[in-house]
Amino acid sequence: MNQATPETQLRHGRVTSPASRGSVAIEQGLLGGWQVNEMEGGKNFPALAAGPFPAPFGTDNPSVVPPADGYILSGGKDDARDCVNFTDEEMSKKLGRPFTWPLLNVTPGQTLDIKWEYTAPHTTRGYRWLITKDGWDPKTRITRAQLEAQPFFEDFYPQVPYYSHAGELKAKVNHSVKLPANKKGRHVIVLMWIVANTGNAFYQAFDVDFK
Repeated sequence: MNQATPETQLRHGRVTSPASRGSVAIEQGLLGGWQVNEMEGGKNFPALAAGPFPAPFGTDNPSVVPPADGYILSGGKDDARDCVNFTDEEMSKKLGRPFTWPLLNVTPGQTLDIKWEYTAPHTTRGYRWLITKDGWDPKTRITRAQLEAQPFFEDFYPQVPYYSHAGELKAKVNHSVKLPANKKGRHVIVLMWIVANTGNAFYQAFDVDFK
């Protein structure tokens, strides 16, 4: 019996609008869509350790180990997907030509509309949004120290335990977030799709320019 190759196992999901770093990597020929669909890592980020998901959702499956610093944007993946963690300089070396991550023009406090495409819409706890600190350094990879300590937005389903509400805890194809009102210039946003019945979240990253 032939086993499916990874290329044919289109699982999980990714943001299709606006363009994420994963989308850009696909456009540059560095990744396939299936790889961007599988940028999953421990869901307790920015915590460092595996363990129970925080209250009031402690009945959700515990988190596996969250991504290490420098590998956050790929959900901890250090294979070909590592390219989404690259700085402009690293990407320029990889592509053999000058490269800067394209910036999405946004305004402070605006609502950003997100569209997902799911190939396996898991039982969903919710979505968490993080952003880089003022004065972060684009010439280094994203670490916990580069990110604000607290998420700027979370959108969690309140129903517990998840296994009694699986039909209600649906992944959202379209959702919106209000961006921070106090940011200027270039920043990186990290979006986590947090799954209730596994130890993982799926990570998507966006480069933005607050005008």
